[in-house]
Amino acid sequence: MQEPISETGNIKKHARYESIFAILVALFVTFVVLTNTVGVKLFTLYGFTFGVSIFWYPLTFLITDITSEIYGARRASFMVVVGFSMSVLLLLFSLLGIALPAAEFYAGEEAYVTIFGPVWRLLFGSMAAYLLAQLIDVRLFHFWKRVTKGKHLWLRNNGSTILSQLIDSLTVNIIFLYKNPVVFTGDFMDVITVALNVYVFKVIIAALDTPLCYVGVRFFEKLTGVKGKEVM
Repeated sequence: MQEPISETGNIKKHARYESIFAILVALFVTFVVLTNTVGVKLFTLYGFTFGVSIFWYPLTFLITDITSEIYGARRASFMVVVGFSMSVLLLLFSLLGIALPAAEFYAGEEAYVTIFGPVWRLLFGSMAAYLLAQLIDVRLFHFWKRVTKGKHLWLRNNGSTILSQLIDSLTVNIIFLYKNPVVFTGDFMDVITVALNVYVFKVIIAALDTPLCYVGVRFFEKLTGVKGKEVM
């Protein structure tokens, strides 16, 4: 017997709603894992030093803000936990890869250890910063959402990111760079300088991605049929 059109429509809408959430989680986790691998490299541009992850890691906060708006704090927090779990998995397999004896004909052992050797420290710093920053971001986002009664998306997008990004930048750079001669030879103030450079850049990106947050929310509202301002 064929289902009523309205019920069929609701089923399809719910399936789309869950599929989009799965895509957001996958994208979020990809950016997190990239940060903990490709993101090891530091580069200097116009006298300012950054990690290469500066180009994609700030987007994780955009993704959590959009997820918070459309799916609520619980789903956004779940996304953060999944990203953390995948980082732990990456750490464990990185350590396993280093510990296993290299084959006699494998010529890349030194490069392998050089690249993945510092990963445990980056992951430790990243995971500490990640949990603090992302969970604070989600909570601040919904704090501002309650205060504004679902209005002024720009305020909760930027208001949640400014503080969470400061915590993230300081925590990860101090843990990963300070007294870690494998990747950094500067002193503590050099670490702080790098952290602040990264932070300022992240705040600029957060301000610039505000239109993207509006576009993203409207796009997902249209796809899911859920009004973000009604999700608390």
